[in-house]
Amino acid sequence: MNALQSARTETEVPFYATPLGVWGIVALWGALHLLLRALSTPVLGTDDMFENVLVQTLEPGYMLRQPPLYEWLLWSAQQVFGPTIWAALFVKYSLISVAALFLFLIAREGIRSPRLAALCAFSYSLYYQFGWNLHEGVTHTVVLTTACAASAFFFVRALQTGSLSFYLLFGAAAGAGLIGKHSYPIFAVALLLAALSDSGWRPRIRLSGMVLVPLAAAVVYSPYGFWILTEGLQLFASVSQTMGVASETSHVARAAEGLGKLAFGLVGFSVLLVPVLLLLFWPRYMGRTEAEVPAVNDVARLCGRTVVAMILLTAVMIAVTGATYVKERHMHPLMLLLPVYLFADLERFGFHRQWRWLAALVAATVAVVFFARVPGLVAPDRFWCGGKCRHMKPYADIWQPLAELGAETATLVAVDGYTGGNLRVLFPGARVVTKAIPARVPPRDKCFFVWEEGDDRPDIPAGQRFADVAFASPGTPVSATYLTGSWPHLWKEEGWRTTWWGVAELDPQEALCR
Repeated sequence: MNALQSARTETEVPFYATPLGVWGIVALWGALHLLLRALSTPVLGTDDMFENVLVQTLEPGYMLRQPPLYEWLLWSAQQVFGPTIWAALFVKYSLISVAALFLFLIAREGIRSPRLAALCAFSYSLYYQFGWNLHEGVTHTVVLTTACAASAFFFVRALQTGSLSFYLLFGAAAGAGLIGKHSYPIFAVALLLAALSDSGWRPRIRLSGMVLVPLAAAVVYSPYGFWILTEGLQLFASVSQTMGVASETSHVARAAEGLGKLAFGLVGFSVLLVPVLLLLFWPRYMGRTEAEVPAVNDVARLCGRTVVAMILLTAVMIAVTGATYVKERHMHPLMLLLPVYLFADLERFGFHRQWRWLAALVAATVAVVFFARVPGLVAPDRFWCGGKCRHMKPYADIWQPLAELGAETATLVAVDGYTGGNLRVLFPGARVVTKAIPARVPPRDKCFFVWEEGDDRPDIPAGQRFADVAFASPGTPVSATYLTGSWPHLWKEEGWRTTWWGVAELDPQEALCR
């Protein structure tokens, strides 16, 4: 009886190591962070505020610098939640849970133990960019991460089964990646190169299936593709400006700078996960233990080769183009499949106690990150949440005076995206415009220009200050005034920190308002 129970324990898969279990745990993790953030403050932070201005309408394309899949998802969520932080967080954590599911499915193909495959999926939280940074920033990168994870899984299944259905799904995922972020094609090419370079995978590539991939991707991409055609070659000019390839600096100097940033970004992105693995499993890396299995399986090997191909392709592109806009937060597709390879490799050595330590460390890190966010939400001073603490700025205090002026149905011209995005939270029925984002909705009968003045009380009249901060033929304001808001704090008195905004009413016929 004891032997039978022992055998069942070895063969039975716990719920947390099933696809539904992994998805559910990550979804619950996301829901807790969503509630923590959304119930603490309605203010939009980095990236979300810009997107909130952009998606006032549903369009086939919004800008040349970024494709529109994230905006489509956000617009859809806003039909339920309104233009609020709830919509932005719902999209973000929903995508992350889907990405975790696909990463687990890939890990199950590359790692024998389902428990270890689940731990691999959960261990992505040890990547700083996953475990911490995505909570306040990251928009299109979440779409890219999900598309890459789905692409990798469907590509593996297509090669394993030869099924044309999986090739079509791979093509659809590739199309989603293409309308998710312009950098996605590098990942798809890296997958293909990894398979072509491997004698075990190369014969499994089905030519008829590969023909279907670009067709499926083209169908998904077509709405944005048509929009791109109407914009001509401006896309390439936009991308060159963004990537830092349009510069007077010599090509060699730019390429060297870009390659240096790539190396730094790869090292920075690896923290905390890779150093922890090196520390816990040092006998494997120091050659102090014998492997129980000669080599990783085909899927894990493909993941490792894809990581190498991604890094090499990115390095070649930087060397050729001289791109310098390379940051740690751009490394998601490069390092996405690395944990699967590392865990599969370590599994060969039969570690047991170290895996328990790693699981405990992952759980502790998740808990620490959650509670570490609390002080910045209840005590938003520079000690707890850094210098700007944008997510706690007291926009709510200017709602009533602006509403009394008639802002609820007016055109609100904001000096920047932070102000514009949060004005739309306050006034969902208003038409919001910024310098970088022209409005696609009709002008209104009232028009206000709103700018953030800072934490110090202004010492010059609002009308005079308006002339300094306005852009594009501002005209003469009908009236101008200052509004102020008091920052919240758990134990400090009201008024411990204030922020001032300027508001100028303009003739609705002014160019700014049209």
